[in-house]
Amino acid sequence: MDTPIVTEKRLTSRAEVKWPVVLLTSHGATVAETKNIGASGAFILCRAQLRPKEKVKVFVMAPNRNSLNISGEVAWSNPLCTEEDSPPCGVGIRFTSISQTDRQYLRDLIAEYYGRKKKRLA
Repeated sequence: MDTPIVTEKRLTSRAEVKWPVVLLTSHGATVAETKNIGASGAFILCRAQLRPKEKVKVFVMAPNRNSLNISGEVAWSNPLCTEEDSPPCGVGIRFTSISQTDRQYLRDLIAEYYGRKKKRLA
C-alpha cells in the first residue's frame, strides 16, 4: 500500500515541546499542554470545543522564564476524538499578537531544536 504524501502548510518551523498552557476564551480557562510550538503558532493538546477563528489568550509556561503571553485565534479544532486519532485531540492556534521578545525566544528555541535534531541524525 502506498504511503500518503503529507504536504506541510506551515510557513515557519516548530519545535516539539510539552509545556503547560492556559487557554483563556470567552467561555473560561482551559489547562492544556503544547505538542509543538513556533514563532507563529502552536498545536495544543486539549479537548476544549473551540471554533475556528475564535479569539484566545495563550499563556505558555516555558521553562526557566516568565510565561509567554500571546493573543491568537483558532485555526482548527479536533476535540472529539480517541487517543489513537491523528491528529490527536487538540487545537491549532495561529498567533495574532506576540511580543518581539517572546517571538525571538521561540525563534531561538526552533534554531536550537533543529540544531540538536540534525546532530542526532549525523
